[in-house]
Amino acid sequence: MHQGGIGTLEPWKGQVNALVGQGGEAAAKKFLQAQGYEILDSRWSCDLGEIDLIARKKRLIVFTEVKTSRSIDQAIQRISHRQQSRIVNAAHIWLSKNAFGPQFLFRFDAVFVGGDGQLKHIEGAWTA
Repeated sequence: MHQGGIGTLEPWKGQVNALVGQGGEAAAKKFLQAQGYEILDSRWSCDLGEIDLIARKKRLIVFTEVKTSRSIDQAIQRISHRQQSRIVNAAHIWLSKNAFGPQFLFRFDAVFVGGDGQLKHIEGAWTA
């Protein structure tokens, strides 16, 4: 007898999470653009890590981690120190491959997207 397909969803879990994450990144991207940021790169990765969004506003380069969860509070708790370190290391590689001189500053931000559509942007969420 079939038991309601409980086990059948498991192979799709990663794909569902990826789609939810991409939706959060799209919302964060639109939000940042509305705030005057130019999106330079998205989902950029190297051997050291991945950066969800890389944006520029005047002489400021912003490396942004986007977290999507049912609630903003749950999303905030999902950026570990290890992940922050990986993003910092990846940002150094990105900066070395792109022609932004010493007149540019950089910052690490986080955008949290809740399932209810709420969005919270934390500028300078952590430092290098």
